[in-house]
Amino acid sequence: MKNERNPEKIGWEVRARVEAALAELAFTPPAPEFPARIERLAAEIALWGARINLTAEPENPVELAFHVIDSLMPLVLSARPEGSILKDAFAPGRVVLDLGSGAGFPALVLASASPARFTLIEARRKRASFLTVTAPALGLSNVTVEPARGGPAKFQPVFDAVTARAFARPAEFHRAAAAALKPGGLAILYANPGQRLDLDVASSAGLGEYTRLQYSVRRGDRMVERVLALWRRL
Repeated sequence: MKNERNPEKIGWEVRARVEAALAELAFTPPAPEFPARIERLAAEIALWGARINLTAEPENPVELAFHVIDSLMPLVLSARPEGSILKDAFAPGRVVLDLGSGAGFPALVLASASPARFTLIEARRKRASFLTVTAPALGLSNVTVEPARGGPAKFQPVFDAVTARAFARPAEFHRAAAAALKPGGLAILYANPGQRLDLDVASSAGLGEYTRLQYSVRRGDRMVERVLALWRRL
């Protein structure tokens, strides 16, 4: 259902839904500014989404809240025993690369919640402009936006983690992540449970220690099954 209200009201409703979801998850983001930043992010998406194709339903608080919580799940899972591989992935001093950042899911959400430094790669000019304007609007000094394509040849192995939520085929993610990660760095791919992850390509690219974390995220009145697929750079 499309929400015809103004962006500020949409931002407020998204914040309320996200805060309710965080209470349900019993999780408090490390950054106390997180709720206000998410309210601003949702308002910016609603404003820009009327002009450019940022996301499918830029004025729908239910959908925006889902994308925010799904984006945040690496931090949520890092606080649980099964997510110990994610511990300190977004700690102070960590440097994270996000491939295909689009509307800011997951990178602007993770940057709003954690002290790690983020480089956002986005090939589409209008979306890169949105990210460039929105990061400072959220008060994020830990974000750099690069309007470029995220192919393996572009990167040096200087990142502690690489994330992607809607970047490309998994095989392309594996090659780009392997090129960008330091030895021991973590590749983090958001996926659906039945999605083919091209594990053979990950292995040949130099990614190992495959870990699969399954979780659920509320999407309105239903729960959606999701997966974080994780690899270490060998």
